[in-house]
Amino acid sequence: MPALLNPITVHSPPRRALLWHLLPLVSGAVPLFACANAANKLEPLNVPIAVAEASSRPFVRRALDVIGAAARIEWQVQVLPWARALLMAERGEVLVFGVSRTRAREKILAFSEPIFNNHVWMVVRRDQGLDYRSLDDLKGRVLCVSRGASFGPDFEAARGRVFQIEPVDGALSARVRMLMAGRCDVMLTPHRSARPWLVERRLREQSGYSAALAVLPTPMLVDPVHFAVSREHAWASVLPRLNLAMRQEAMAMQSLINSDL
Repeated sequence: MPALLNPITVHSPPRRALLWHLLPLVSGAVPLFACANAANKLEPLNVPIAVAEASSRPFVRRALDVIGAAARIEWQVQVLPWARALLMAERGEVLVFGVSRTRAREKILAFSEPIFNNHVWMVVRRDQGLDYRSLDDLKGRVLCVSRGASFGPDFEAARGRVFQIEPVDGALSARVRMLMAGRCDVMLTPHRSARPWLVERRLREQSGYSAALAVLPTPMLVDPVHFAVSREHAWASVLPRLNLAMRQEAMAMQSLINSDL
């Protein structure tokens, strides 16, 4: 059975607070007020949402809280291995949070507008440095990645030809242990932050191996991520509501994305 987080109770933002927030934005007042009015007319919904067990849960919980309040959605959150979360989304059983678009996924899934940009960081053992400029620099290497993860068409084209993949289930700490055990040469860890030192701090807090690990200074790629669900399922009709909510709460979301959660 998937682990359940306590459902996030949402409330519509007070109108007085919303007006105060929008007063300085004269040039955009009409469309923003229109978004707020449209949101207030929405019927409340309970929506199942899958979250990867390797994600930063304080950030995800707060992001869902902000977006859910604006969209009048109460989330029923399930924390799952990433491959299982994607499979359930493809079946229409849940929405899933934080999915990157690929051609293969677009045939099955419908996507929201981007929630934020993910930076795909490369982590190596400090005594096994890597001078990285392109995917060709990974020739002959083994990469530890979360099972079911995909990092764009160039990465997929190089998989098995330039480098090999070692898929890993579980949280970040599982990939770190495999890296330290020598079962892979490079560990990939997506994070919304563009600051490698913040990723190193996260590794230190979650694994205890910080002195032995190094995050390369440049991410492999920067990839927008989305809400997604089966194109054929009725839950796909929720996506426009989420798009409206994310536009309405763009400033709050950007502040959250820039935070250290």
